[in-house]
Amino acid sequence: MVGQYDEWAAARTPALLRLAHALTGDADSAEEAVRRALARIRDEWPRMVRGDPDLEVRRVLVRSCAGRDRAAIVLRRGEELSDAEIANVLGCSASAARRHVARGLAAAEPIDEPPPSDADPLVPGTVGVALLERRDVDVAREPRRRGRAVRAAVLAIVLLVGGVAYVAHESRTPVGVISYPSGGARQTWRYESYGGVQVQVPADWGWGGAPFRMDIFHGKNSLGSCGSSQAAVQPTEDGSSYVSSATGFTGRPVKMSDSCMSWGSDGTMPSGDALWFASPLDVGQRSVGPVVAETREVGGQHVTVFSAHSALRRQILGTAQVVDTDANGCPTQPVLRPTPGPDGLRPDAMSVCAYSQDSGTAVLLWSGQVVRRAAQEYVDTLRTASPDATPAACPTVPSGTWVALGVHGDGGTRWDLVDLSCARIRSTDGAQWPLTRATVSDWAGGGVAAYVPQPAPASHGLEGLFHPIMG
Repeated sequence: MVGQYDEWAAARTPALLRLAHALTGDADSAEEAVRRALARIRDEWPRMVRGDPDLEVRRVLVRSCAGRDRAAIVLRRGEELSDAEIANVLGCSASAARRHVARGLAAAEPIDEPPPSDADPLVPGTVGVALLERRDVDVAREPRRRGRAVRAAVLAIVLLVGGVAYVAHESRTPVGVISYPSGGARQTWRYESYGGVQVQVPADWGWGGAPFRMDIFHGKNSLGSCGSSQAAVQPTEDGSSYVSSATGFTGRPVKMSDSCMSWGSDGTMPSGDALWFASPLDVGQRSVGPVVAETREVGGQHVTVFSAHSALRRQILGTAQVVDTDANGCPTQPVLRPTPGPDGLRPDAMSVCAYSQDSGTAVLLWSGQVVRRAAQEYVDTLRTASPDATPAACPTVPSGTWVALGVHGDGGTRWDLVDLSCARIRSTDGAQWPLTRATVSDWAGGGVAAYVPQPAPASHGLEGLFHPIMG
């Protein structure tokens, strides 16, 4: 339990110092406030860890450092919290939080920026180290001069062991970084990937959106969302008859609905279990209404898991890794052309790889895998169906969104290309098959129904297998 507190305190101290400095406008006052707040959390850690220690330490800081008007504007400007999140920290209603924000804006007092981190080698971690090193000192009750002595003692330790290596040794992780257990996913969980980062999530989670940048929001290339707060499509493993806010989901930065809103508006955050790929949230934890958003950086991409259960967040984030080819058999680099497989290929499985170039650079948007029977049925359908007598005018290289189907078997893999612009499945010998329910039903649905737009030409009979075209 103590080690868990050590890791949490070391990771949170820099952000807490920045928040406290913005609230007080004074570095010494900010450090003392953080010292006292961490001491209080430490003393009640067994209870705090069962709830949301990040929210509690914020509340302690805000209530001890500033009036509600200033606190509200700091939380809005510095922490980018919504009205509901500010209300949660201040312990008031959302309407009261809006009034505090309005009064804070009207006062128009400048919010001091914290000093550069290299101005004082103790600033980034002194408070956390002091609490970890000096357990014989009740920091919350010591006079200020005693705190100065503790800081001087800590400085000697820091210089002796080279920075903050002692904390890293104690927690087995660098200061400011939270370690995640690997291999904690259940066997029933499925693999999800986006842009070269792979995770595992519960099999009954659906699919939805995440925030993205586009000119349709306030300003050029501004941040917003169109369906990032709840699932749009549910899997067959979910026994529910409809999608609700209680449906867990993985979200990707795409437009999922015509209901769009700018970043920071109420309703952009999930209120239940969810994961965002390419998340705009900073690394760390923050309270988001009834859940906690925990973000980890993996391969340059931020991955955020929303849940009220810390064990679930850590399990999922512990599976995150960078991959060249994901567990569903889909390459991160896009498959742009059909390729032949070995003669007489007998399928073992089939990878379903959806790529998107809508953001300018082609990325692996979603991946899945179908079992041997469905893969064999797909191969048999194309074998018995007649290809187009007159091939459609499909582009040589696809654009927008397309699907690559990798039929795996003994001796190799055959790749077919699903081109939505001409509504055809293309093979290496130039043959083309129209997209019909017979040629599509073995691999579409699920994530395809969430992210792959329904082909405009000849789409009759494909309802429910692709994402509907939005206005």
